[in-house]
Amino acid sequence: MVDWYSILTKYGVDIPNEEQIVIHCPFHEDRKESCAINLDKGAWICFAGCGQGGLKSFIHKISGKSWEEINLEVGSQIDTNSLEINPLFFGEEEKEVSEELPYQKPEVILDVPDGHWIYKRGFTKDTISKWDCKTNNFLDFMIPAKNQSQEIIGWITRRTQAVPKYLFSKGFSKSKTLFGINKLKDVKTLYIVEGALDCMWLSQQGYSAVALLGASLSKKQIELLRTLRATELVLALDNDEAGKKGMEKATLDMGNKFLISYLNIPKKYKDLQEITDINILHSVLTSKVLI
Repeated sequence: MVDWYSILTKYGVDIPNEEQIVIHCPFHEDRKESCAINLDKGAWICFAGCGQGGLKSFIHKISGKSWEEINLEVGSQIDTNSLEINPLFFGEEEKEVSEELPYQKPEVILDVPDGHWIYKRGFTKDTISKWDCKTNNFLDFMIPAKNQSQEIIGWITRRTQAVPKYLFSKGFSKSKTLFGINKLKDVKTLYIVEGALDCMWLSQQGYSAVALLGASLSKKQIELLRTLRATELVLALDNDEAGKKGMEKATLDMGNKFLISYLNIPKKYKDLQEITDINILHSVLTSKVLI
């Protein structure tokens, strides 16, 4: 499988290492992000009309390299440039580029009922209430993301039986926020995780944490980290290839700005929220390795 993330960043495209993202289109003056890239499908589309196709065509357009050069670099496998791009690759919520409200409020918001699956993962009612979590009529778990002024800037929906598992409300720019930042004050040691549930899980155990909502740390998120004035940042990204790459990039981007350490999460766990044995969790969280 082609590592499109590494290839695109090589050509100066600043993107998070996520399956699907929306960025300012590099091919026209773009006031609002209108270019969707799907790393899994190897496809891109500009909803403002600049073009669409496979990511080899994107590289061809942004670099001016010949197809022969690109094939040598990427491989000569079929490129979706020759196919009709299905906008559903990028999700219905990203088909329209318009100036709208900062976020799209969910149509159905319900209190989390007793017996909901989230409690089986170890979360308490106090935590669910503290983070103002809700459900929809499908019992999907809904988490509001807030800024430092306690304003809701978007919703994160963890679905139960659908792909992808996570949905983000329209207009919510994950790379421009740190989930959980509204809960922090006078931070000393701050854990940086990927997912909102990881952040909530650490908070329930008494640890300060923020979530990137992905494996890649953006420039805006680094600026937000500076405002917290934490004495130590602990990288605790997911225990997979994307998490390892994200940690390496974050280390390079932040190395001369913060005191940084990282965690060695045992191989049997994908992320910290999977560690439901609190004694093991405390042991992992306190066994930091200084970079």
